[in-house]
Amino acid sequence: MSKRQVILTEAAPIPSSGYSQALRVGNMIITAGYLGTHPDGSGVVKGGFEAEVRRALENIGAVLTAAGCSFSDVVRVNVSLTDINRFADMDAIFREYFSAPYPTRNTIGVKELWGGAQVGFDVWAIVEED
Repeated sequence: MSKRQVILTEAAPIPSSGYSQALRVGNMIITAGYLGTHPDGSGVVKGGFEAEVRRALENIGAVLTAAGCSFSDVVRVNVSLTDINRFADMDAIFREYFSAPYPTRNTIGVKELWGGAQVGFDVWAIVEED
């Protein structure tokens, strides 16, 4: 069985309960779900949907950087939207962070997210073996 390495950075929200920001198992990085929350834990950013999407992706980017990789290493993205009609808005911003070949993606509509957030992301990335 592969050893798990915990990824932790202060540049993204620090876990306040029983989860890790991300785990590295072999050459795979698996992140927790990230919302558009301030890294200091003070809640969801102001500014609406676009601001939340960008902050959530910045949080993911900080964790990927701490793991020694970037958005270009991501192979899978899961997206949760409280309003599935905002898919095109999310996708337009998503394309600013990811480029071809795009990772696989699953987008679902959910009833609600923590703190009244409108969008959440988690990703899987592949990095070079040490």
